[in-house]
Amino acid sequence: MDNIELLLSELDKTQLCEFIRKECNSDGQFKQRFLALGAGTVFHPKSVDYQSRVKGIIEDFEGRHGYVEYRDTFDLNRAVCEIIDEADVAMSNQRWEIAMAILEGIALAGEDVINCDDDSAGELGGVVEECFAKWHELCGNELLPSKIKSEIFELSINHFTEEHLKGWDWWWDWIQMAISLADTSEKQERIIAALDDVINSKGDEWSVRYNTQTAQRYKLEIMSRRGTPEEQRKFMYENVGNPDFRRRLLQMVWDEGNYEEVLRLAKDGITHDSGMIGLVNEWHKWELQTFRHKNDKPNTFRLARYFFFEGSLFVEKEYSMESMYALMKSIVSDEDWNGVVDMLIKEASEKQEGARQLFIYTQEKMWDRYMEYLRKTPYICNLDNAPEEVWKLYKDELIQLYSSCVRRFFQNASNRNSYRDGVKLLRKLIKYGGKVEADKIIVEQKTRTPRRPALLDELSKL
Repeated sequence: MDNIELLLSELDKTQLCEFIRKECNSDGQFKQRFLALGAGTVFHPKSVDYQSRVKGIIEDFEGRHGYVEYRDTFDLNRAVCEIIDEADVAMSNQRWEIAMAILEGIALAGEDVINCDDDSAGELGGVVEECFAKWHELCGNELLPSKIKSEIFELSINHFTEEHLKGWDWWWDWIQMAISLADTSEKQERIIAALDDVINSKGDEWSVRYNTQTAQRYKLEIMSRRGTPEEQRKFMYENVGNPDFRRRLLQMVWDEGNYEEVLRLAKDGITHDSGMIGLVNEWHKWELQTFRHKNDKPNTFRLARYFFFEGSLFVEKEYSMESMYALMKSIVSDEDWNGVVDMLIKEASEKQEGARQLFIYTQEKMWDRYMEYLRKTPYICNLDNAPEEVWKLYKDELIQLYSSCVRRFFQNASNRNSYRDGVKLLRKLIKYGGKVEADKIIVEQKTRTPRRPALLDELSKL
């Protein structure tokens, strides 16, 4: 930089002008960066100029196959974000038209950025994300003049109705911007009209349903600014198929103590969303919560049993297998419990729910039934997870089952990684008390033909 400063001090304007003309003529990116110096002063900034700059950057990074290589996406991200930085400077200097032109230009080139390569690293989507983050920052700037707010409102509502970036969530950023700037009834009506066009779209595919429900949520947001709570509630009931609306209504009627309506809404949701197990479970939770509150033991037991078998492995603790089992046990009399246990074991067996079957044996300390199950399914994972009580009672038999599993594993092992895993199993077998059995397996493997040097090497590490 010192040399550059020295050279600039020596060159006259004519030399500089000639150099700049030559570079602008041969380098499109240099030309666009140079022209950006005059935006807002020498000439009015245009979004298409910045759109062209972004497209030029993409072309510079495109390889011979016409797309940007994965390894270059980070550098492309930085190059476009340098243009976004120009918007930051413009906002700091209250040069609002420049900031708008920059951000609109990048947004207009958004699809080109996203589609120029595989975006596994998120660098390309990150460009668009940063652009709209800056848009929202601009919309929320307290110093923004009313005239500029109106211009951004027009720009955002037009891009939304023109379906720019539709198919990505960034399409909805346009309506978010419009809502944040809708300071008159007329503007709010225009937003509602745009949203109604989406809501009234026809089709059964997932994208249509997603867009409809998203538009309904934004319409409710507008209604919250201008309508009454009763009107909002009526709108949610009219569109109760929207899961967000059903959640709000369920919470509202629960807070009001209207438990019959809670059950009605939940039951309706179970029917309406029958093909989506996540939502069905959510509505069942509201049912269970209500039945427990009403001390309705038969229905509480029914739903606890449902969640015991149908609950996800990653479900919250309140609805876990352990919690639901404890809940069932708490509402069944002692004299009836054994019958319930037999029923649950039978159902788990019919559904081939081995984990739940073993869980019941553990809870009820049915060690003989547990061992019977292990004899039928002598897998390493089942043997490793067997309770300490089972190992104490059936140690010798479990060691024999374990050694059979290890022997079978080595029979199928054919590379160093699998040999290494087999040695780990041998260590476990020895730890359980099966050293004699482990030694036999080691001798068998050392005498295998043809000889396997990798196997012998891994066994030598025992």
